[in-house]
Amino acid sequence: MATVTGIAPGASGLADSAQSDYGNANNADDRTRHGKLRVAAVFSDHMVLQRETPIAVFGEAPAGEVVAAFVTDEDGQEIAQSEGHVSSNGTWQLELPSLPAGGPLILRVRCGADEIEFRDVLVGEVWLAGGQSNIEFELYNSEFGKDAIANAQDPLLRFYNTPKTARVNLNAEAESGWQLGEAPQVAHMSAVGYYFAKQLRDALAHGIPVGIIDCYIGGTSISAWMSEELLERTALGHKYVQEYRDAIAGKTDEEMLAAQNSWQKIFDKWNADVAAVKEEHPDYSQPQIDAMLGPCPWPPPVTPFAERRPYALFEAMIRRVAPYTIAGALWYQGEEDELNAAGYGELLRGLIGEWRQTWQRTDLPFLVVQLPQFIAAADADNDPLRWPVLRDQQLSVTRETPHADIICTMDCGEFDNVHPVDKRTVGMRLGDLALHDIYHLDVPASSPQLIELNIGEGGGELIAVFNHAHGLHWHGTTPDTMRAVDDIAESPERDGGSSGFEVAASADSEFVPAHARIEQIARPGEDPADSDLCAVHIFAPEVPQPRHARYAWRSWGPAPLFNADGLPAFPFSA
Repeated sequence: MATVTGIAPGASGLADSAQSDYGNANNADDRTRHGKLRVAAVFSDHMVLQRETPIAVFGEAPAGEVVAAFVTDEDGQEIAQSEGHVSSNGTWQLELPSLPAGGPLILRVRCGADEIEFRDVLVGEVWLAGGQSNIEFELYNSEFGKDAIANAQDPLLRFYNTPKTARVNLNAEAESGWQLGEAPQVAHMSAVGYYFAKQLRDALAHGIPVGIIDCYIGGTSISAWMSEELLERTALGHKYVQEYRDAIAGKTDEEMLAAQNSWQKIFDKWNADVAAVKEEHPDYSQPQIDAMLGPCPWPPPVTPFAERRPYALFEAMIRRVAPYTIAGALWYQGEEDELNAAGYGELLRGLIGEWRQTWQRTDLPFLVVQLPQFIAAADADNDPLRWPVLRDQQLSVTRETPHADIICTMDCGEFDNVHPVDKRTVGMRLGDLALHDIYHLDVPASSPQLIELNIGEGGGELIAVFNHAHGLHWHGTTPDTMRAVDDIAESPERDGGSSGFEVAASADSEFVPAHARIEQIARPGEDPADSDLCAVHIFAPEVPQPRHARYAWRSWGPAPLFNADGLPAFPFSA
C-alpha cells in the first residue's frame, strides 16, 4: 500500500486557493502596495535580510518607472541605497549593497510619490525551509513543543510563513508578514526550522539574527515544487504532469470546485476533531488518534485549485519569495513520492538546479533530510522496500551535487506514524550540518558512510569500511529501542537480526540477516587512535560465500550503528 501523508496534524490551514488567479486584495488593506508600487509580500516589518552579500529587493510597478530603495538606521542616517527602472513586464528588482549583521534598520522603497516603509529590519542569516508535512509540522505539536514555546524569548530569531496556496493569492500575501520567534506566534513555526534557527543563534557570534522562511505544504509531491517546463524534460516529471491532465480531463471548474469544497469540509472536521482529542488527551499518539477518528481523509481531489498538482507551488509559493536573498535552503520531502522512489533522484537533482537558478545563485547551499524510519502497520509483514530506495536516491544526489549535503535520521521516526513528533533531533542535526559546511565551525556533523565493500580472506565474509566512524558502536536496534536505552553496547559484535546487516550470494539471491563485528582500522601510516575509519566484518552461516551486503535497508528495521558523536550510519546496498 502507499503511504498516506497529508497535511501535518494540526498544521495551519491553506489559504483559499479556489479563487481566481492573482487574488483580489483590496488596495486599501494591502500592506504590500501603495498606489502604483508593490513590494513582494516576503518584505515586511520585522524581516531579516541576509548579511554580507548583495540584497535583492523586488516587486511590481508600471513599466519604465524608476524605483529606489533606501536603508537607514533609526536616526535616519542612510546606510545603503539602490535605484533602477521597472521592466516592460511590470516587475522590478534592485540590489542593495552588502550589509553587516545588525539592526534594527528601516527599509524604504519609493516609486514617484508612492512609498512603502518597513521598520524593525534586522540583518543576519536567512534560510528557507521547504518540503512537505514533516517540515510543516509546527512547534506546538512537536515533542517538547510546549516547553520550547514557553522558553522562546529570542527577538533575534524570526520567521515568515509563506501563504499556503496553490494559486497566487494576494489577500493571503497581504495578511502575511515576518514574526518574532517568541510566544505565542512561534507555536506556528516549523519545528524543524525553529530548532535549526536556534542552533545557529546559539553557535554563531553573539547578536547575529537568524530568519527562517517557512515554505511548505503537507502531502505534496516534489513535482509540485518544480516548474512545468522542467517536469516535461524528465520521464517521471512528464508522468506526473500527464496524470494530472488525465485526472481533470472532461471536468468543469464548477464540478471540481464542488468536489474540492466537499472534501475540505470533511478534512477541516477531521483536523478539528484531532485538535479536540489532543486537548483532552495530550499523551495520545497519532496512531491512537487515528484509531479513534479514522485516518486522515487524504488525498484531496485532483483539481486546478489543489496544492498537490504538479508545478502549482513552484508558481504560487517559491516564485513569490524568490529571489529574496538567503544563505541556503533546507529540504525535507519525499514521503509523497514513495511509489516513484526509483525516479526521485532525477527530480531532486532538477529541483536543486532550478531553485538555484530561481535564486540567481548557482552555489546556493542545499541541505536535505534523509527520510527517517517508518512503516505502516499494514506493511509490517511485507515491507515494500520503497523508502530505502528513496533514501538512497537522496544520498546519491547530495553526494554528487556541489554545495549540497544531507543528514541521516535513521534513529528517528515512529512505527506506523509518518509524522514523528521528534523534530528537535532533525532541526539540531541540520543546524550542525550548516555550522560545519557553511559557517566552517568545528562541529560534528558527519554520519558514518560506506566507502568500500571488500571480500574478506577466504571469501567467507565481507568487510564494509566506513568513514566518519571514530568510536563506531552499537546502540539500540530500532528508533523506539534507541530512545529507551542510554547505554552503548561494549561488545563489538552483533548477531544477525539485530545488526542491521544482511548478505547475499549474488545479485539475484535472497538477502539474509548477518552477524557483524566492528574493527577499528587506520590508513597506512596513521595512528589508529586518530583514524575516522572502521571496518565491519559481515558474515552469515547460511551464505558461505557472500558477495553483496546491505545495511538498514528496510523501511523500518535495525539500524544500530553510531559514531562517537552519536550520529547514525547511512544505510547502503552494495
